[in-house]
Amino acid sequence: MTSLRSNLSYLATLPVFWLCFVLLYQPQMWVTILNTPGSTINFNATIIFCILLGVVLISRGILLAVHRTFTMTWAKMIIWQLSELFVMSMFTALYITLMFHGEFAYFYIVGKSLYALLLTMIYPYLALNLAYAYAGKVVDDSVYDDSLMRFVDNTQKLKLMIASSAVLYVEADENHVHIRYLEGERIKDYPLRASMKSLEELMLKHGLLRCQRSYYINPQHIKVLRRDKEGMISAELNQPNLKPIPVSPKYYDALAKWL
Repeated sequence: MTSLRSNLSYLATLPVFWLCFVLLYQPQMWVTILNTPGSTINFNATIIFCILLGVVLISRGILLAVHRTFTMTWAKMIIWQLSELFVMSMFTALYITLMFHGEFAYFYIVGKSLYALLLTMIYPYLALNLAYAYAGKVVDDSVYDDSLMRFVDNTQKLKLMIASSAVLYVEADENHVHIRYLEGERIKDYPLRASMKSLEELMLKHGLLRCQRSYYINPQHIKVLRRDKEGMISAELNQPNLKPIPVSPKYYDALAKWL
């Protein structure tokens, strides 16, 4: 609801829908408002289109700037959209009042404009909201798919969702962890602000094992466990160009049972 793409879709759809609707169908409620002395309906409609475009542009720009500071719910989004319509009606009424040279009271025109905007703009708002609600349901269904690993950061925001079979290993790095995984045939590295302790339950659930203080490893990708002359144990993975993963003696037996 608050992504750049979704806000651009509102920006592109709302004013254009209004202009096309008014010019093509010329509903009586808008003809009455736009039929000002000395100006054509088409001219006034074009000016109001620019007003609506400006309001939506500023509103969506503000939303993009602040959406990270609070959680946007559907209730808040509907209030935001109603506020957009109210501001649109205020500026529309200001323009129409000036064109009528004060023949009608400003707040009378505000009421008429708000009523007309509500009846007209409910269609694009409803269509876009339903589209993003459906898209959100599809995402939510995949988020709760137990076959996928859901990696969240320290603030519990979902950052990465991936099949457990694609994960090679997880490595600690100060206040981050690095998730190395396969995407097709390519090895990817995703840095995540989280602790090894916070990932423990997720790792155990999906079969990744602790092999050293700074590593979780996926046994599915272990090619062989090796012990060097000094007695140091490491796990070689079945992917080329990957470094051996150190294995602590305390974790060796548990890891070996999986191989």
